[in-house]
Amino acid sequence: MINRATGEVGFRSGLHIAPHCPVDILVAQVGAGSKVRTQTLSLGGWKRHVLGSHDSEHGIFEVETLSSGGDRIQIVLLAHQHPFYEPNTPEDADRKVFHDGVIHSDLAGQREFSWGEVLHRLEPKPNKDWLVIAYRNEDKIPLPDRDFVLRLRAHEK
Repeated sequence: MINRATGEVGFRSGLHIAPHCPVDILVAQVGAGSKVRTQTLSLGGWKRHVLGSHDSEHGIFEVETLSSGGDRIQIVLLAHQHPFYEPNTPEDADRKVFHDGVIHSDLAGQREFSWGEVLHRLEPKPNKDWLVIAYRNEDKIPLPDRDFVLRLRAHEK
């Protein structure tokens, strides 16, 4: 699912997210049968793209991306989907443990790479843990401020 060498994220559905790929390529991959929802965020030039649920070797994931400058993907957000997750579990611990397993199996436990960084982010209101893949580039995404990544998304809800 996550390529350790390149940061690319691939799914069995055919969705393939490469660092900084144009949003229109992802829309074409999702296909006419699925609707991609795009939302303009309040921070200059950033957009949120809800790509739906996609199957991988690790199961089904809810997939969202954030883009900026020229509609190129800067951040990928993944949340594993399964009916055994209890909504009242503190900090969505079960899903977080599952996401840690993906980091361990796909990335050998490593979280920082030349292409970017992989981290967790708990979205408090729905109590949902997200696996976040943030790509490095010339836009200078503020990776040290880890809360910034999903503040973009959460602020717009």
